[in-house]
Amino acid sequence: MEGEMVDDVEALKEELAREKAKNAVLMEQVLDMEDNQADQDLESFSDVIPNDERAQAYWRGSLLENREDAVAELTRLRNRAPAVEAPAVEAPAKEVPAPAKPLHNREAAKPAVAERGLGSPALASSDRASAIRNRADQIAKSERISYMDAFRRAERELGA
Repeated sequence: MEGEMVDDVEALKEELAREKAKNAVLMEQVLDMEDNQADQDLESFSDVIPNDERAQAYWRGSLLENREDAVAELTRLRNRAPAVEAPAVEAPAKEVPAPAKPLHNREAAKPAVAERGLGSPALASSDRASAIRNRADQIAKSERISYMDAFRRAERELGA
């Protein structure tokens, strides 16, 4: 009984190997037919596809990947109306536009930031914040402590 099963398994393996070989032959035939079809399509649309190698390689790849869409696109390109040159019409003389007026007068505007310390209170607070930040960096690097601890110490030193 066991011997028969071994023989059956071996027979099935041989049959599978034959089918795989047939499948490989058929796949090669299909690929050859697709290549021949793509070559024929390239020849039939030679009036639409430029002779540039890159263009031909692009269209060949498109024909191999999705022949229906590629043929539809090439047919659309072929049936597109040829460009008709418009009759030469002399363009009317253009008027030179007047120079644009400025939107505002910069000469009368105040400077955005006056000298340090004389500007707005926000400027003074940003100077203070910068001083605290810089001092916190110094403390953190020199004493090798966390930035948060250094920041708190810098605030106390500079009179927060």
